[in-house]
Amino acid sequence: MNSNFNLGIRHTIWLLAALLMSGLLWPKNAIAQTSSIELGLGYNSDDSYQLGQYSGLTQTGGFSVAGFSLQSPTDRSGETNKPYWRASGKNLGLESGSLDATYGRWGSFSLSVNYAQLPHYQFNDGRTPFNGSGSPNQTLPANWTGASSTAGFTELTSSLKQVNIDTQRDRFTSGFEWQLNQTWQLMSEFRHETKQGNRALGAIFGTAGGNPRGSIVSRPIDYQTDELTVGLSYANQSSQYNISYGVMQFSNNNKTLRFQNPFNHPQWTQGANFSDGAIGQIALEPDNNSSQFSFSGTRSFSSATRLSGSVISTKLEQNDSFLPYSSVIAAATPLPRAGLSGRVDSLTANLNFSTRLSSRSTLRLRYNYRDRDNKTPQETYLRIAGDAGPQGSLLSSQARINRTYDLERDKLSAEVNYRFAGKTRLSAGYEFEKTDRSMVDVTTTEEDTGFIKVNFAPSSTSSGSIKLSRSERDASNYDSTVPFVMGHNPDYVATLVGNQLFENDPLLRRFHLTERNRDELSASMNFYPTDEIGLSLLAKLADDDYPEVKIGLQESEKRSLAADLSFTPAANWMVSVYYNYDNYTNQQTGFARRGGGRPTPFYPESVRDPANNWSVQSEDNVHTFGAGIDWKLMGKRLDLSLDINYTDAQTETDPFSAGTPFLPLPDVNTEIGTISLTSNYQLQPGRELSFGYVYERYQSDDWSLDGAGINTLSNILLLGNQSPEYAAHIFQVSLIFSF
Repeated sequence: MNSNFNLGIRHTIWLLAALLMSGLLWPKNAIAQTSSIELGLGYNSDDSYQLGQYSGLTQTGGFSVAGFSLQSPTDRSGETNKPYWRASGKNLGLESGSLDATYGRWGSFSLSVNYAQLPHYQFNDGRTPFNGSGSPNQTLPANWTGASSTAGFTELTSSLKQVNIDTQRDRFTSGFEWQLNQTWQLMSEFRHETKQGNRALGAIFGTAGGNPRGSIVSRPIDYQTDELTVGLSYANQSSQYNISYGVMQFSNNNKTLRFQNPFNHPQWTQGANFSDGAIGQIALEPDNNSSQFSFSGTRSFSSATRLSGSVISTKLEQNDSFLPYSSVIAAATPLPRAGLSGRVDSLTANLNFSTRLSSRSTLRLRYNYRDRDNKTPQETYLRIAGDAGPQGSLLSSQARINRTYDLERDKLSAEVNYRFAGKTRLSAGYEFEKTDRSMVDVTTTEEDTGFIKVNFAPSSTSSGSIKLSRSERDASNYDSTVPFVMGHNPDYVATLVGNQLFENDPLLRRFHLTERNRDELSASMNFYPTDEIGLSLLAKLADDDYPEVKIGLQESEKRSLAADLSFTPAANWMVSVYYNYDNYTNQQTGFARRGGGRPTPFYPESVRDPANNWSVQSEDNVHTFGAGIDWKLMGKRLDLSLDINYTDAQTETDPFSAGTPFLPLPDVNTEIGTISLTSNYQLQPGRELSFGYVYERYQSDDWSLDGAGINTLSNILLLGNQSPEYAAHIFQVSLIFSF
C-alpha cells in the first residue's frame, strides 16, 4: 500500500482543518451555514484483513476521524454567472479516503476534481517458499531440493515467508461542463487510475496424464488506466440529444511473471524439472485500448407520446508482443506472428417508445440490438503445453487455432398497462430474444417471455401486487464437436473419426446455451393501518428447468422472502425490524469413465461406467435479520441510533452415486453479526460531539481452506491461508464544527 502518500495526505488535511477551524484561511462570512468540519480519533481492537477489506482498518490501534464539507453561500444559486464552489472530504487519514472539489459560475460552467483511494484486502496469512513473492521474478531458496510431490520438499518449512494479498486503487477524476447557451452544453471528463498490489495465481508445469504440478504464487498488480470522454448535448422543451466520444488506454507495467519450478517429474522433457533450473513464464494482462462513440436522444411528441433511443459503437484493440512458446524448451516451429493484432468491434442500439392509448391505458415498446464482430486474425499455434513436453506437429492436438467468437442479439418487447376503477392496475407484456453465436456448440437460441402483473389496494390502508412470468428458451441443434473442430488444425481434424471430435462429453449441455424453461412468481403486500405503523411483505419464487440436459445443470430453484416492519409511536423515536431469507438449490449430473488405453475420449459407450454415474445437489441458505432504533432526546439536542444486523449463510453440497457411497461434503458456513451505536450531541449552535461504537463478529468455516496446509495436496503447493475470523470493537469520537 502507498503508506507514504497516506501519511502525507493525513498531515495536509490536519493542517488544512486547523487553519479552517482557526478562521485564518477563510473569513467567517465566506462560508455558508451548511459547511462543516469533523475531527476526531478512533480505535480498532482487532487485526483482520476481512474487517478492513474495503475500509483499510486492518490493524489494531488508533486512527484519525476527519472529514469536511465546505461550500460558498447558497443564496447565489439564482443569479446567473455568479461564482460558486464546493469542497468535501471523507474518511481522511484512512486508505479509503476521498476528496472532492467543484468551482463554477451559475448557468455558465463548472469544473470538478475528485480523488479517491479504494483498497481491497483479501488475506495476510498466506505463506510461500518463493523469494520475491509478489514481484515479476520469483525464485526458490538456494538449498531447495526438487521432488515429484510436495511431501518431498525437505526445505519447505524452513523456507516459508508470509504472503499478503491486497490491492490499492488510486483514482483521479476531473470534469468540465460549459453551458454554451440555453440549449447547448459541452462536457468533458478525464479519469486516471492506478492499481497496485498482488493477487493469487496458479503457476503450472505439466500437461495431462497425471503429471501436472502447480504452485499458487503471489503475482504482481501494477496497472494504469487513462480515460478521456468529450460530449455535446442539446435540450429544449420537447427534445434532448447527446453525442460523445471517448478513448481508454490500459497499460500493465509487468508483462510477465517468471517463477522457478519447485517440482521434478520423470515424465517431463529434459529442461522442465527443478534440477534442470526450469523457469516458467506466464503472460500477464496485455496493454490494450478502446474507443467509443455514443449518441442518445429523447423526443416528446406530446404529453402522451415519447420516443427515446441510443447507439453505442465501440472498438477494442490489443497487440502486445507474444511470449515464446516456452521459456525452457526450444521450439522448432516459431510463432506465426509477433502479436495478436486483436480487434473486436461492437455495436449496441436501444429504442424505446411509449404512448397513452386512452385515459386508462398505456403502451410501451422496446427494441435492443447488440452485435460483436471479432476481427482478430486467426492463426495456427503449435503449443508447448505446460512447459513439459516437446513441441507438437501440425498433425497433433497441440496445433491450435485461436477462436474468434461473434455474437448478434435482437430483443423486442411490448407492455400494456390498464388502470381499472379504484387503484387496481393490470400489466401484461411479451418479450422475444434471438441470439446468434459463432464457434460454439449452439448456433442460435430463441427465448419467449410473457408476464402478467396485478397491482391492487384491498383497503385504504393496504396495497399489494402479484406478478407471474414464463420464459421458454429453444436452441438449435446442439453440436458438441464445434469447439473442437474450430480450435484445431483442419488437417489434424481430418485424421480423426467422428467419435474423437469432442473437447467435452457430447452429452454435456452448457446451461446458458441449451433449452431452458423458467417460471417466476413474485408477490408483495404493504400494510399501513396508522401513520405510526408500516409492514411490508415480499416473496419471490423462480424455477429453471433444463429439459434436454443429461449431463450438466438440470434444475435451479430460487426462493426469497422478506419482511420489514416500522413503528413510530412518538415524534422523537422510531423502531424498524427486517428479516430476509434466500434459498438457492441446484441439481447437477455427471458421469464416470473407465480407465485404460481406450482410443476415444467419450464414445463408444463402453468407456463409460454407468454404475458410478453421479449427481450433486447443492443448496445455499442465507438468513438476514436487522433492527434499528432512532431517538431524539433533550429537546432534539441528542440523537441516538442503534442498529443490529446478523447474517447466517450456509452452503450444503450432497453428491450421490449408486456405485460409490459418497459422504456429503462438509458445510460451508459464514456468520456476520454487527452492533452499531452512534450518538450526536449538540454542545452549542454549530458545535456537535459525535460518538460511535461498532462491534462486529465474523466467523466462517470453509473446508476448502480450513486445515489445508501449504503441502496438504501432493501436486499443488498452496498458500495455506485459512478462513477469516475476527471479533472487533471499533470506537470513535469526534467534534463537528458547522459554519
